[in-house]
Amino acid sequence: MLDKWLAYNARNPNKFCFSLIDVSEKAKRSNRLKGYLSKEVLESYRNIDALKKLFENKTEKALRDYLDAYVFPDAKNTINKNVRQGDFGEILAGLIVAHFCGLVIPIHKLRWKFNSNRSVFCTDMIAHNSGQHITDIYYYEVKSRLNIQKEAVKKVSNYVTVNAHNALLKDEQGNNEGIADFLFRLHAELENFDESLKYGEIVTRSAKFVRHFELFFIIEQSAYIEDILDDLNNLPPSLAPINVTIVLLDGLNNLVVDVINHAKQQAVDIVFNGK
Repeated sequence: MLDKWLAYNARNPNKFCFSLIDVSEKAKRSNRLKGYLSKEVLESYRNIDALKKLFENKTEKALRDYLDAYVFPDAKNTINKNVRQGDFGEILAGLIVAHFCGLVIPIHKLRWKFNSNRSVFCTDMIAHNSGQHITDIYYYEVKSRLNIQKEAVKKVSNYVTVNAHNALLKDEQGNNEGIADFLFRLHAELENFDESLKYGEIVTRSAKFVRHFELFFIIEQSAYIEDILDDLNNLPPSLAPINVTIVLLDGLNNLVVDVINHAKQQAVDIVFNGK
C-alpha cells in the first residue's frame, strides 16, 4: 500500500555530509489508503482484540468516550495538537522504515502512554534488523512540522533539523537504551524470556551492536525549505553513521485530522459491526 502512495529515493547526487532519503507522494490519497493509515494509527494506540473484548457488551457511545478521553490526543490547544501531529509522525515514520527498509519496529510505544495529550519520553523510535539475532540497531528522532522556522532551544535559535540532531546526540551521550530496557522488562513479565534476554543484551552489551542514527522529518510540502539541511550539514560530525529522511506531504494537517477521525469510526465498525 505504501509504495503505491509514496516514492522513496536516495538523493543522488548528494552534496551533504549525511546520506539523504527523499520521500514524496506519487499518487493521490485514495479512500483505501486512508483506511489503511487509520487502522495502523488505531493499532499503534491500542490492541484491537482487547478493544473488542472490553466493549463488546457496551455501547458505541462508551467506546467513543473512551477513545476521546484516553486514546487519541484532542485538539483543545496548541500543545495537544502538536502531540497529535507528533504521534502521527512517529507512526508514519515506523511504517516507512518497516516497509521500505525491512526493519523491525519492536514496540508500539504509543500504547504505553499514561496521558493521551502528552508525548512519550525517551528516544522517539528504535528499530533493528529482522532475523533471530539482532546485529544492528537504529535510533530515530522524528519531527513533524507544518511550518519551517527557527526554533529557540535554551536561548539558541536553530532550524528543526539542528534541534533534532542535538536531541538525538543528547540521548546517545546518556543512558540511551530506555526502550530496550522496557522491552527486556515487558517480555520478562510475559515470561517470553528469550525475547527478554535479546533486548536485555542491548542494555548490558550495547558495544557489540552496530549503531545507526537517523533524523526523520515529516513536513508540509508547501513549507519546506532546503536551508534546514544546510544548517544541519554545518554541524560537527558527532553522530555516525547518520541518515536523514525528508517526507514531504501536501495538506499534512488535514491528513492527520482525517486519519484520526477515520480511526475512531474504524474502532466502532470493528468492535460493533465486525468490519
